[in-house]
Amino acid sequence: MFRRISAEKAIIYRCFELIPEGGFVVQSADWINLPVRPESMNHHDRQLWELFCEEAPDQRSVPYASLEEAIAAFDAEFGN
Repeated sequence: MFRRISAEKAIIYRCFELIPEGGFVVQSADWINLPVRPESMNHHDRQLWELFCEEAPDQRSVPYASLEEAIAAFDAEFGN
């Protein structure tokens, strides 16, 4: 999921749907600024998988019924 902040900024929300339990969680959010540097994107991707392997997404967050709810809760917790 993505949110465009301005002509030079965006947020990539790293969301997961829990199967078979149901529900959605946001594991993390990456702020992207122009110009986009490949090493920055590689860093975000590496962090995504390191965090995923270290701790299940549903252990980091309560599952929500929709992506919108999960993102709103994540933003409220982290001030996005």
